[in-house]
Amino acid sequence: MDYDLPLDHIAEVTLIGTGGGYGESCVIHYGMNNWAIIDSCIDPSTNICLPLAYLEKIGVNLEKDVKFILCTHWHDDHIRGLSQLLEKCTSAEFHFARATDRMKFMMWVGLDYQKVSQEKTLSSTKEFKRCVDIAIANKIQVKQVNADQRIAAIQDLGVYIYTLSPSPTTMNNFDQEIAQLIDNYGAPGIKYIKQTPNDKSVVLFLKLGIHVAILGADLEVSDNSETGWLNILDHSTVVKDGRASLFKIPHHGSENGYHDRIWVELLTDSPIAKLTPWNKKGGLPTLNMISRYNKKTNNLFITSIGKERSMLKRDKSFKKLTDVFGVKITEVKYAYGIVRSRIDIQDNASIWDVELDGESCKL
Repeated sequence: MDYDLPLDHIAEVTLIGTGGGYGESCVIHYGMNNWAIIDSCIDPSTNICLPLAYLEKIGVNLEKDVKFILCTHWHDDHIRGLSQLLEKCTSAEFHFARATDRMKFMMWVGLDYQKVSQEKTLSSTKEFKRCVDIAIANKIQVKQVNADQRIAAIQDLGVYIYTLSPSPTTMNNFDQEIAQLIDNYGAPGIKYIKQTPNDKSVVLFLKLGIHVAILGADLEVSDNSETGWLNILDHSTVVKDGRASLFKIPHHGSENGYHDRIWVELLTDSPIAKLTPWNKKGGLPTLNMISRYNKKTNNLFITSIGKERSMLKRDKSFKKLTDVFGVKITEVKYAYGIVRSRIDIQDNASIWDVELDGESCKL
């Protein structure tokens, strides 16, 4: 892969993945040196923010050309390194889902941050609090997004970027959830579980001239037509603008992110489809889902095919403990990969050019 800047009329959608559960990020060029970063991930050994490193490598002016940074949802594997992005990309707006009204949401972040501030492990709450602090200190615009909302445009090129989720029903449900958490806030030793962050994921719709891309985040399919992918399929007015020839598959290719109607109604035949793996527990995507996706497209790409490896040598007391409880301990390999796609916005006959780097491959 050549690490070069795209021309003004060339759009780019680059998926960066890390294997394991270390995270994923999308980097977007939507024309005329306008860039966006969707989510963030890090190299766990160096703590380097990977989308930041990629943009620096190809020569993007971070302070000037990154127009917005969007956090699709509040999960560790999508938020690590976001604060590094906000520190460097000083003119970028910061977008995230309108989880609830601003006061209650910020209140909850502050309360929960008090609980985790002394913990050694990185938490999404801690990272989000850093982002809020940086945004306030640097007077960065913080914008909360809803379904079917336009967040960027270059009209001369016919480029428009919309959010397709979360739905109003999802937001109302979360508003009630967060209010209950505040009302029942307990002792500092108790850490509440954040329920179903994937339901609040922000799906993006990129209209690039006549070309369309959909970035699925981790949004899942529910049995309620007012939430998740069914709300997009049944109620979105934006998706009528065209079917996507590029699709970032949601939730690491899991079964709960799949619906036949997505492929029939929202996507072109055999689109460029890309995903990142999740190699913890059972691992995603499963062989069954890979087979299912391969029946839908001849252009299926993954940032890496991760594998578990045996745990590094531990002391005898650790081994004795695992023997007593009859558990097998494994470490998940960090596997960096890039799937980059570029297309000519002004050429209606143009198709996506796909380049691979790191451990990415075609399935």
